[in-house]
Amino acid sequence: MTTINNENRQMPVNNDEISLKELILKIIEIWKYILSKWVFIVVVGVLGASLGFVYSLTKTSEYVANLSFVVIEKSSSGGGLSTLAGQFGFNVGSQNAGVFSGSNMIELLQSRNLIERTLLSEIEINKKRCRLVDYYIELNLPEDEGEINSKLPFPLGLDRADFSREQDSLLYVLSQAITTEKLFINRQKKGVNIITISFQNTDELFAKLFTEQLISIVSAFYIQTKTQNTKVNLAIMEARSDSIQREYEAALEKQADFFDQNMNLSKQIVRVEQQKNQITIQLAGATYSELKRNIEILKLDLAQQTPLVQVIDAPIMPLGKTQFATTKGVILGGFLGVFLIVAWLLAVYFYRRIMQ
Repeated sequence: MTTINNENRQMPVNNDEISLKELILKIIEIWKYILSKWVFIVVVGVLGASLGFVYSLTKTSEYVANLSFVVIEKSSSGGGLSTLAGQFGFNVGSQNAGVFSGSNMIELLQSRNLIERTLLSEIEINKKRCRLVDYYIELNLPEDEGEINSKLPFPLGLDRADFSREQDSLLYVLSQAITTEKLFINRQKKGVNIITISFQNTDELFAKLFTEQLISIVSAFYIQTKTQNTKVNLAIMEARSDSIQREYEAALEKQADFFDQNMNLSKQIVRVEQQKNQITIQLAGATYSELKRNIEILKLDLAQQTPLVQVIDAPIMPLGKTQFATTKGVILGGFLGVFLIVAWLLAVYFYRRIMQ
């Protein structure tokens, strides 16, 4: 029978574990290896700095058009207007109050639809009217002209629905380039409703025109959407008012003609006809009066619902420029060069140790 001595039993040693001392020695060894290659690192760093310097010189500066604005919302509960207009079958109230908010304005400013509308807007350059997109094409031709005809014009008077496939494709490419590379929109401060538009372009005039046209088109779209329901109700009510007015005037003419033809009102049958005309006149007159009163109330409600997009700071020429600083190019180029060469040296070092 074999007796096992538990006291003399030794735990197996894990060769994968290293002590803190070994770790420090390993780091020192790697550090000495990197320092031994200092000439190579310096040469690559200088080369990277030189490339950064050349890039800063060749980088084209761009003009920046900055525009800040605030959306002033007006409250309108409708009050007694909803009850009054409801008598005539109209649905009145600020139903669009929650459609857009200040944060949603940022999305509107970057939407493809409104960017394309801005590009298709008409401007005057050198006493000649053209679309903004035609001017943009002359300044910013797409790099790949093989797939899309970059010189395709957008003539004035051509409806958007009549654009060809090539025109639609070009417009899409240009709007995407503007949204991703040229246009920047943000709030000035958190919790503040002031929104800033920054647009960059190599042409100073185009940067200014595009920014101004964009805020104009977005403001019009925003206001139209917020007040569309009330405007539709107002148009219907005015049409109904015009119809009642014609009935009222026709009844008055009929009453006058009746008196001209019936001077003797002694017959009862004649009096009945007179009373019918009088009732028609009274009903039409009362209805017309009520409609006109509600129309005025509805116009007041529309004015209360209409938001105000107030421009605070508009772009004024000469515009500021964005330029890649030479010092920044040298520092970034040198840092990137050193980082890449050190990473490559470490990869070579560990590869050799593994393969030993």
